Amino acid sequence: MYLPTDIWEKIMLSLNNGASCERLYNALPKKLQNEIMYQYMDHRKMINMRILCAVKNTTALFIENGIYVKFYHDYLVENDVIFVRYATNMITRDGVLDCIITATRNGTVMFWDAHSNRYIDRIDVNNKIEHLELHPNKSQMVISTLNRGGLEIQSLIFWEGGITFNETIVGYDKDYEIKLVYHPMLPYLYIIRSTKNIISVYLWKYEEIYDEDADDDNDHFIYSEFERIELPTIINSVESYIYTYHIPFKITDKGEFECLRKGLYHYSIVRMEIRNARFFVKEVEILLYPCREVNDYLRVENKIYYIENGCNIIEQHGMTTTVLYVSQETVSKIEIRNGHLIFVEGNLFKRIDLNTYRTEIIFNWRTDIMEDGNIALGAYCVM
Repeated sequence: MYLPTDIWEKIMLSLNNGASCERLYNALPKKLQNEIMYQYMDHRKMINMRILCAVKNTTALFIENGIYVKFYHDYLVENDVIFVRYATNMITRDGVLDCIITATRNGTVMFWDAHSNRYIDRIDVNNKIEHLELHPNKSQMVISTLNRGGLEIQSLIFWEGGITFNETIVGYDKDYEIKLVYHPMLPYLYIIRSTKNIISVYLWKYEEIYDEDADDDNDHFIYSEFERIELPTIINSVESYIYTYHIPFKITDKGEFECLRKGLYHYSIVRMEIRNARFFVKEVEILLYPCREVNDYLRVENKIYYIENGCNIIEQHGMTTTVLYVSQETVSKIEIRNGHLIFVEGNLFKRIDLNTYRTEIIFNWRTDIMEDGNIALGAYCVM
């Protein structure tokens, strides 16, 4: 049936799946293809799934249409890439760019242009990086390294004149896992210590002050201090049970806090706020599916998606739960992009279309990376 060109263009632009968009475009008459070719190419660039993977000393960027780019670290021998990140609108020496960021085991942080894949810059920390986190809204990064004094946390603020470093030492116990979380609006960094459950949360306040009278234009001064934030303890007098709080620990765009809480019979998502150096519970949403363990979760509007027992993916909408995926292997963390739920199962990156619930393979990272020997997928991120 005949439809005007602008209608076909709107239909194509409404698709958020690269393969579906390509099938539609290829099915159109040649004349119509020529008329909307540039709109099609731009739309494909926007919706194509792009995933960064670290394997040994190689970082690979996989693009949904079958193309992938390797970022070789030629001078790095037996030096694994342990962090990969994607940052939008980051201030660099070449201007404001979307960046691919990698960090290696011996403490080298490298930056590439995310669109041209061009190398930009590097920072040498000269020590193994234990943690790396990017600010969600600013050109700012925090890293930590381990030394004799404890965990050294460095705040790196990127600006037109260079990079401002600030560091502090905190006590460190190898029995605990450490997670670093930025507040999206306030100049706060949270340090979460955990084992299977959250043990403690510390707040590091920082403030950037520019001294106009300083002789050196690079003179910035950072104020910092540490403050422990007490977690709420809720005791059920009937069951005599104390709830425990678990990773993931998240901060919403509005600056509220969320984490998992394990009760006697169920997990729940707890939303909290801080008043007078203490967390207070604002809302509790019970995860209805009977779980031995919840490994990760995320919200999409009024729905919750979570990994149950490391292998099943559950959707909860109000009082209804649906098992979206059952696996015999371990399922890694879940992420949302373009209306799809992205996860790793063994050697495969997969996605679930949240409109149709159809599951499909994006790519096999092991066969596509083409590295010899026994390799394992390290860090990865969905761009």
